[in-house]
This record gives sequence, C-alpha cells and structure tokens, in this order.
Amino acid sequence: MIATLFRPIALGIYLLFFIVGVVGALVLPTLSVFLAKEIGVRPLLVGIPFAGIALTSIAYNQWIGRWSDSLADRRPLVAGFCFVGTVSCMIFAVSRNYWVVAATAMFLFSLSMVSFSQMLAYSLDYADRHIPPERVPLFNAIVRAQIAFAWVAGPPAGFLMASYLGFSTTYGVAAGLFAMVGIISIKLLPRLRQTLDTPTEDGQQLLTQVGPLSPAVKRSLLFCLVAFSLMWGANNAYLISLPLHLKDNLNIDTEWSGWIMGTTAFLEVPFMLLAGHLAARVSLIAMIRLAGVAALLLYGGIVVADALWQLFVLQLFNAIFIGVLAGLGVSVIQELLPGRSGSASALYTNTTHMGNLLSSLMVGLVADYFGYQSVFVANLVVVVLAILAFGLVKPVRSYSTPAPATEQD
Repeated sequence: MIATLFRPIALGIYLLFFIVGVVGALVLPTLSVFLAKEIGVRPLLVGIPFAGIALTSIAYNQWIGRWSDSLADRRPLVAGFCFVGTVSCMIFAVSRNYWVVAATAMFLFSLSMVSFSQMLAYSLDYADRHIPPERVPLFNAIVRAQIAFAWVAGPPAGFLMASYLGFSTTYGVAAGLFAMVGIISIKLLPRLRQTLDTPTEDGQQLLTQVGPLSPAVKRSLLFCLVAFSLMWGANNAYLISLPLHLKDNLNIDTEWSGWIMGTTAFLEVPFMLLAGHLAARVSLIAMIRLAGVAALLLYGGIVVADALWQLFVLQLFNAIFIGVLAGLGVSVIQELLPGRSGSASALYTNTTHMGNLLSSLMVGLVADYFGYQSVFVANLVVVVLAILAFGLVKPVRSYSTPAPATEQD
C-alpha cells in the first residue's frame, strides 16, 4: 500500500508542489518588507494589497473551482495561471510605484494563486482514483510536506537575495520558477482521465453519485470553514508581522525572520507526516484542535520573548500548529465533500484567503494603532475562537447515512 504513494505520477505531483512552495517562500514573507521598506508605505497601506489578494482570490477560486470540476483536464489551467504569476512577479521586480504593485498583487498575483488550488484538485483527483482510502490523508500530508520542505530554505534565500541582490532579483527568480511550473505541469503530469486504473464507466458513475449535502454536513462544513479561516488568519498575521516586529521592537535584522521561518518548515515535516499516519485511527478534528493549543503557546511566547534564541525555541510549537493544520486540513474538507475535488480544493484554499483578509485587517489596524507586537495578542483571541468553532464540527465518521452512499444508479 505504501508503494502507491511513490508511483511516478505521485512523485511528479510532489515535485510540482515543492517548486510552487519555493515560489511562495520567496514572495510572501518578503512582500510586507518590500512594501514597508523598499517602497516606504505605512502599515495600513501594507495591509491593503494583502486584503485585496484575499478578496479577489476568493472570487477567482470559488468560480473556477466549481467550473473546473466539469473539465476533463486541469493541467492547462495550472499552466495558464502559472504564466500569470510570471507576469505579476516581473512587475514586482521592475516597479516601485505603490499603486502599480498593489493592483498587480490584487488582480494578477491573486489569479496566479489559483494554480495552487488546481494543482491541489489534481492531487485530490489522483488520490480518489489511485490511493487506498485509508492512505489518502497520508498522501495529502506528503503533498503538503513538499511546501514545508520548500520553506526550509526559501525564506532565508528570499531575505538574503533581497538584502544583498535586491528585490528585483528575488522576484525575477520567482517569475522564472512560476514559468517552470507551468511548463512541466503539462510535460510531466498525464491527463488523469486517460490513466484511470478502472473503466471509464466507473468514473462516470462516481460523478453521477454525488448527491446534495445533508443539513448536518452543511453545518459542519460552515463551522469548519470559519475555523480554518481564523487559524490561517492568525498564521498569516504572524508571517506579515514577524519581520517588522523583529526590526521595530527587538532591533533584530529582518534576515533572521527567514531563518526562523525556515526552522519552522524543517521542524513541521515530521509532525505533518505523523498526523497523516495517525489520521486512520485518530479524529482529524481532535488533532487540529490540539494544533490550536500549540498556536496559543506560540503566540503567547512571542508576546513575551525578548531574545532571538527564544523565538527559535518557540518554533517547535509553530511546527506542531502548521504541521497538523496544513497536513490534515484538506483531508477534513475532502471527507465532507466526497467526489467534489475542485470544490473541496477551492473551499480549502479560500479559507487561506479568508485568513489573509482577516490578517490584513488585523495587521493594518492593530499594528497601525498599537504596534506589531500587539498583532500576536490579537492572534491569541483568534485562535481561541477557532478552537471553539472546531468543537462544533461533527466528525464525518459519525454520520449514519452519508449522502453519496444512499444513491444507486
């Protein structure tokens, strides 16, 4: 059974997610510093592009996610949106006009991020057809682990390039990597519906068996989306604020934030894979609520930390938080929405965008009036609300009659 996780197509999926992770690790941690220090805008204006990215990404993902479920091949979408990412990163590399950069981030870079949700949908389609059900959470965790591997070296490399070679070089490299993903997604990954191990009729039956969601599932899905949005909002507020908190409050060079983030990525991989392994025996929601407790310890520690070594120690809690949340999150949505890979990946990805919107407002308002350290206090409140919301999510295994199983063709 383990061998199914390392077939050629699965390895190709892992590679693409690793490269996409490198792109994100180069651009996202450095963008707030680029806006605040390179262009020179106040914290409220730093938050505007992040809020715009969140809003437009939600609209893009929701519409494209539903539409993509009717397509036979997702790869052209991945390639097309990656080339949009190439254009947006090149604009970041050459422009120092705030409104040009902000508009590019809100309308082009956000569109390029749909490539991630479509790659995720492709991986879910592959898992539905070729991975044993009890191994799907582990497969999803391995997929997400590639992002973590990329973030081990990505943030330090991004900040080092920005410091010594400039932001133009940093975003130029990101543009090239975006183009690489677009090309190899067509060349490396096959069209899934032509490589099914089962007859085509079975695939057709799978699609027609998807029925309406029960009220209980809808209610659990709603609480789940709210809770994920809150947790990703806290995480993104942390990513935006940490470099500026180091510089403004602790008098530590922003390059260290890259090393801190890389340490987290390195530490989170074992927790991510362990969570995926345990998912067949332990409730997914219970593990994610435990991750929320780790987040409380992280943000509480950052509020009182006054030395660099303390921040590195706190990354153990960050690794547990992100490792479990990112490793199992899409599996929770996938269980609630069987047979709807595009919709499931779009909804899950949109929780990160809703989190981005929340974090943008938090950072823009809280940091502008109270300073960047206060953002981590706000994070404590947000995570408590998320833990409470997850407590209202009914585990999928407790539903007595799942909707798809009651319909027979």
